[in-house]
Amino acid sequence: MKVVPLKYTFNTRDLGGLKGKDGKTIKSNKLFRSGSLHKLSEEDIQTIINENIKVVVDFRSEKEFIHKADVRIDGITYINLPALPKDDRDGKGKHADSNLLWLVNKESGGKKLLMNTYKNMLLTEEGKAAFKGFFKVLMENNDGAILWHCSQGKDRAGMAAYLIEYALGVSKEDRFNDYMLTNVAMEKKIKQLTPIVLKESNGDYSLLPSLKDVFSADEDYLNEAINSINEYYGSIDNLLVNELGVDIKLLQDKYLDSN
Repeated sequence: MKVVPLKYTFNTRDLGGLKGKDGKTIKSNKLFRSGSLHKLSEEDIQTIINENIKVVVDFRSEKEFIHKADVRIDGITYINLPALPKDDRDGKGKHADSNLLWLVNKESGGKKLLMNTYKNMLLTEEGKAAFKGFFKVLMENNDGAILWHCSQGKDRAGMAAYLIEYALGVSKEDRFNDYMLTNVAMEKKIKQLTPIVLKESNGDYSLLPSLKDVFSADEDYLNEAINSINEYYGSIDNLLVNELGVDIKLLQDKYLDSN
């Protein structure tokens, strides 16, 4: 797995090299996960072109998508698949990371908010439609690489990465390790947001643990999603095949290297 260095975004990496079914590895330069692409340098744009990325899937809400539109690169198809229902986060907040205080100033802290988000991500009509559309893109792609992202590349994009890795036969340990690797990038993000939270909250340091909860990957979050999937659909396989219409063998043939 390769981290892709981009100056004005973060948490971008190639899933290539992860070991999948029957010891085969995920092909390099085919599947990329990332944070938002709304701000890119000329060098970043050239890096994306060099990686032969032909499709970008954006899991952000319509307002996120409009407010921080991806930088458009010729030759790339952009697809918006909002994965979360509309809620009070849309359109509030003074800072560019809109709704920051709303996110961290919850009565029970940010962890409760994220646990609820993960629990329901694949249960709502919006979530199912987004992930069904995502896998449709994966199955139909025959030209170049696909990159998918949300705002931070952590939750919606992280869940998408987990599901595609599951379908390709990546071990549970490696799926969780990839998910938790996000925290290397998020440490920098949390440091950037800390003074903003303190300024907008008039120095309320009690919000900082909640800030960390909201902007970190946490195994508890992923386990909450998996437990919810198993409870409502019986298994991840049932979710993929029966709810999302995934042809698992097709994906494995397309994205795993031959031995």
